[in-house]
Amino acid sequence: MAVAAKVSWNPLRCSGAGLEPNLLLMAKLIALCLLATNHVRLLPDPFLPFVPFLDRIPGVLFQRTLQVVFLGSAVALLFNRRVRISCLVLGLTMILAVLSSKAYYGNNKLFCGSMLLLAGLGAGWAVRCQLAIVYFGAGLNKLLDADWRSGQFFEHWAAHRLKQPLYLALGSRMPPLVLGKILGWTTIGTELGLSGGFVVRRLWGAAVWGNILFQSAMLLFTGDTFTMFFYAMTAASLAFVEWPGQATVIYDGDCGFCNQTKQWWERWDLDRVLEWTPLQSGAGARYGIAESELQRRLYLVTGGRICAGFAAFKKMALYNPITYFVMAGLLLAPFRRWSAAVLLLFFSPLFAPVGEAAYNLVARNRGRLGGESRCQPSRS
Repeated sequence: MAVAAKVSWNPLRCSGAGLEPNLLLMAKLIALCLLATNHVRLLPDPFLPFVPFLDRIPGVLFQRTLQVVFLGSAVALLFNRRVRISCLVLGLTMILAVLSSKAYYGNNKLFCGSMLLLAGLGAGWAVRCQLAIVYFGAGLNKLLDADWRSGQFFEHWAAHRLKQPLYLALGSRMPPLVLGKILGWTTIGTELGLSGGFVVRRLWGAAVWGNILFQSAMLLFTGDTFTMFFYAMTAASLAFVEWPGQATVIYDGDCGFCNQTKQWWERWDLDRVLEWTPLQSGAGARYGIAESELQRRLYLVTGGRICAGFAAFKKMALYNPITYFVMAGLLLAPFRRWSAAVLLLFFSPLFAPVGEAAYNLVARNRGRLGGESRCQPSRS
């Protein structure tokens, strides 16, 4: 009889744990952010239940029990212990906390609990529907609010409550409420548009980018993550990602620098997503890539899609869970606004020409960069 492979205790691994890697990664990122923001101390404080029968439970005992279960399930999830059950328990803990405290209640907490619960059920389709519903509800709520349509809400929020410098500078050059109305209707249109984009499969890529841009814009504008909304909404984008079981990297096996790069990537590719194949094996012919092109740059083939150079390196990074944990760490830090701006720029199409130029510079000089090399310098 075949012996089942042991599930890794390494929190940076997301394969082989009994849940789709993209859903497990989403759940882990939410759990990590909950722990890093010390969310456990809020559970549920004060004890003011929505549901009458909860009043019969001693408040302190209920809170401490909920906190212990919360911590236990979050840690178990991160370390790949019974990940489905851990997701279910963590999600139900947050939903129970919402029901047990009118003061604790918040849309962001209910959303986090729902995402974890649906991930535990392995219902990727339901996670996607939930994100579409959240955006539709938010957009519709604003559309029906006269203050949002008139710009009054945005004016009061941005100018008087936040005292947002850029808003004040631009608003002072316009008639009253014009800027508030523009931004209010932009928000309404964006939220309703994203709800539709998440429903139509061929629009998922654009909707994911729109979600990340919208949430990042809110962070940059306000400096606020709205407790867990920013982290949970961006992490939920992973439910729309087609995570590869295996991706093929075609590289120059005669290049010392290329082999060093391969060894570095393999050290951190804990889930073994990337299969490195030297161009000298004739792998390029299987995908219709000319050998002259393979000598110029690295190629990545996954799911029938082919990309090269800087675009391939970016995609390789995005197929590695470690990348997301690093980004989460940067976005949890006090300088999160700068982190969000830099990460957006790096992964956006705007940076592609700069990244490609840097890649080509390294490729042309790779024979001088280390290790024994029999490769020809790249010509671009």
